[in-house]
Amino acid sequence: MSHLQYTAKSHHLQWNIKQLSKICHQLYRNYCPESFKHRRNVNLSKVSDQSLNLWFYGFKVHMLVTLSGYILNYVVTPASVHDIRAVEDLLENCQQPYILADLGYLSRDLKDHLVQKGYHLWTPLRQNMTGANQHNHWKLMAMRRTIETRFSELCALFDVEHTLARGETGVQLRIEQIVLPYNLRYFEIN
Repeated sequence: MSHLQYTAKSHHLQWNIKQLSKICHQLYRNYCPESFKHRRNVNLSKVSDQSLNLWFYGFKVHMLVTLSGYILNYVVTPASVHDIRAVEDLLENCQQPYILADLGYLSRDLKDHLVQKGYHLWTPLRQNMTGANQHNHWKLMAMRRTIETRFSELCALFDVEHTLARGETGVQLRIEQIVLPYNLRYFEIN
């Protein structure tokens, strides 16, 4: 039975990333212009300038979710793609005429385009926009919070923000592995 034993091969990936990070910090300190290092609101950034030199795969997951939390559809896009570009794929075969979306989908052209297809898109308005207080009705905002809670559940239960995928296909596979058990909880299995 010795042929069934698995021998783990050691690698030093973590050490290499630490070394790479150290090199990036040194290069940043020595060659980055002072005006850039001390620019306005630099303290508000979530990722340091030195860390941005390290490579990572950025992606967004757009989901079509019922108010009860059932995931109807999803689309994975690179992080650089604007939210509006995912709408066509996201709404493919969607039978629900009323769509609540977040600010990423705020667009008059998109709203008009979807009306022609039979959808009614509602997105909250930014507080500085005219009519925001009337448009952002508390009941609709409460429904939006319900949907946002579903995304928080996905993060908490399945650690969806840390997939360790190396490309879009890996992200797609991980999302499939998450959506299936998440949606299965809506059905009673005898």
